Amino acid sequence: MNNSITGIILAGGVSKRLGYKNKALLKIGNKTIIERVIDALSKMTEDVIIITNSPSEFKHLKMPMYNDIISNAGPLGGIYTGLTISNTYYNLVIACDMPFIQSYILELLVCRIEDNDIVIPVTPDGYHPLCAIYSKKCIDYIKLLIDSGNLKVANLFNYMKVNKVDFPVYDECELNAFFNINTNEDYLRAISLAENYDFICLKNNS
Repeated sequence: MNNSITGIILAGGVSKRLGYKNKALLKIGNKTIIERVIDALSKMTEDVIIITNSPSEFKHLKMPMYNDIISNAGPLGGIYTGLTISNTYYNLVIACDMPFIQSYILELLVCRIEDNDIVIPVTPDGYHPLCAIYSKKCIDYIKLLIDSGNLKVANLFNYMKVNKVDFPVYDECELNAFFNINTNEDYLRAISLAENYDFICLKNNS
């Protein structure tokens, strides 16, 4: 348990490709996707918050929730809100649609903070900026990007000290850990993967 870090779950977006369903509340196995994300984060820290503009949909989770400080700024705006509100210098930011994220993956990222401003996982699929560590040093630079209409999270990397942590995907847990759900096909795939994947990862984490 690392209480010098805050877990920030981004639960915004309108999920157009999922027919405007709230993908965070879709079930994988016996839990919703956001509950699975909370489980992984809660093994790392007791301080977990949700950034959402529809708090009534998550009221049952009984967790601290905050609206975006800046509207219509996408994930970058969610990161800005979370960093501004959090009580810790370093923060684990995770999207609400990652059903297979594992606490040991998050722990590996925390171990690579050193004196970096951002710690981001890299797989053969590319960077994963919505499962990464951001420091409060990012706040002013994010605001500059938002004010200029530049909402791509990766553009923040040009101004910060970034540690890119390589995950070459050696096993099934790492293969799917950064999988996120954008379409109904993704959701169906996640359902089919879940039973075997959860069993394998449970063994790996024990």
